[in-house]
Amino acid sequence: MHLVTKVVKGHEYFYLVEKARQGNRVFTAQTVYIGDRRRLAEMIQLSASTVIPTSFAPQSVGAALALVRVATDLGLEPLIDEICPVREGAAPVGRRLLLAALHRVLAPRHENGLRPLGRFYEESVLSELLPIAATTLDDRRMGELLGSLTARQVERIEAAVVKRLVEQEAVDTQALAFDCTNFDSFAGARNRSRLLRRGHAKSGRPLRVLGMGLLATVDEGLPLLTFTYPGNENDVTAFRRFLRALDRRRAAFELPLEATVAADGGNVSKQLLLRLEKTPRYYVMRLPPHHLGDLPRLPQPELPPLSGSLKGKVWGTKQGCLVYGTKRWVVDVYSRRMHQRQLPGLRRDRDRARADLVELQRLLQRQEQGLRQAKPLTLKAVRRRVDKALSREHMAALFQVQLSKGERAPILAFTEPEAAWTHLQQYVLGRTLLVTNRGDWPPEQIVRASRMQSYNERAFRELKDPAGASMLPLRHRRDPALRAHALVVVLALLLAKLVQRRVKRAGTEARSLASVLGPLKAVQRARVQYGDDAPPALRALAKGAWIPSAKSPRQQELLRALGLAERRELGTTLAERLSPKTARNRPIKPSQDS
Repeated sequence: MHLVTKVVKGHEYFYLVEKARQGNRVFTAQTVYIGDRRRLAEMIQLSASTVIPTSFAPQSVGAALALVRVATDLGLEPLIDEICPVREGAAPVGRRLLLAALHRVLAPRHENGLRPLGRFYEESVLSELLPIAATTLDDRRMGELLGSLTARQVERIEAAVVKRLVEQEAVDTQALAFDCTNFDSFAGARNRSRLLRRGHAKSGRPLRVLGMGLLATVDEGLPLLTFTYPGNENDVTAFRRFLRALDRRRAAFELPLEATVAADGGNVSKQLLLRLEKTPRYYVMRLPPHHLGDLPRLPQPELPPLSGSLKGKVWGTKQGCLVYGTKRWVVDVYSRRMHQRQLPGLRRDRDRARADLVELQRLLQRQEQGLRQAKPLTLKAVRRRVDKALSREHMAALFQVQLSKGERAPILAFTEPEAAWTHLQQYVLGRTLLVTNRGDWPPEQIVRASRMQSYNERAFRELKDPAGASMLPLRHRRDPALRAHALVVVLALLLAKLVQRRVKRAGTEARSLASVLGPLKAVQRARVQYGDDAPPALRALAKGAWIPSAKSPRQQELLRALGLAERRELGTTLAERLSPKTARNRPIKPSQDS
């Protein structure tokens, strides 16, 4: 058909005319009246709207593909199913725990609980990658599953996964770092949990907290051993728990005898060092200066510089001395970067303390002159205010305060000895004491080992980061569920860190989990949706086809590094499915029978 214009009584009208041929004769086979220009425009607009999509349904695929690939290569599901068998026909525990761990990484923080798990699974690519009945992911059933896992099963699952990890991924276990932290919980006062206790919360809030200890490798900070403990226990008690857990874990993976554990100074005590040396185990731990006693220390300008990668940055000396009555090796370290970072805070605290003392002098002078109308300050009250003004670190050493009685008010005088400031600069700021039983190591190697603890601190930040495998919020109130919840989160963190590790191994930049998972989560595919006016064939085609999102150079680089660039789930085969020529020209692979 073609469009024909006719003018009738001065008005322009449009017709669709279809021509036909009969022999050598051409004639008009059909004429369809359209109307004037306005009617023609309405028809064109209506026909165009039927082929324009009304909406689209996006779905994130990049991060899910990467995490599932790592979990499959690690054989996570069979390991868990072997430890937690179920009756025939029941949903396997391995897949349910794996989906809970993946949900913890992929979902935003406000939706990372058990209640949205089923809905998230049905709407995500996980339903295609890891098929399972959505009813088994109901929050009630998942809660029952977590609550039914015993402490022994949780420990065996983690031990089996770590053993497979060390064997398959060639993880370096020569140097390990231990640290502990706690997580806030909003459990009520009547809660009977032994793990949720009111202790010294890292957040500073007076809540019930859950303690967690973590042993990580220097190889990307992979968690090798985790355990939960009551939140009101101190670091020394937590370290004892760690040593008992490490003894049990030796059967899971062969920890080399020369492995060195680095820990913070809060874990140091006389009994723990004796126990570490009895096994024997090598350690590098920070030592609080007041634990050392009389050690001849060199001023900062006289410390010898360290060599290697620490040259020009760190100075230190190693010497044998008595620590808790036993001869051990102590390294006195000075870091210029640490000094520069501490100095602004110290100056700020000094200015605040001086301002508080000057203000207190002004109030006492007004009281002496009879101008102060408030309650008179006594000598005891002034001493309390002075102690509060000097309560910040190092302030008591920087100020010398003299208090005496006066006629109407106490007399306050203070000085700032220059020698005290010089002593801080040369012996305190930027200085760290390290105690170790590595007498064969040079100071450079001991300092590098002590810095391994930064991997634990980074892992704890990631466990509290809403964008990653977050441990928070804690919605469980019973101890078995809390232990299983910690297992799920640790599995999630392990999978995410393995993705980051593989990206690094491929030569691609991966400074943090967020720098890897963020771009991968933004790799999406979408299903286009048409209205009821669209042709049925077009709606059927859109229902079964995925449209890939445009990928940035960073996303393409990550997908290539992980070997996912050609995965079918990314929508890369959409053009092949829509092109009949490609299907006809594609070579047929010979079958195995031929």
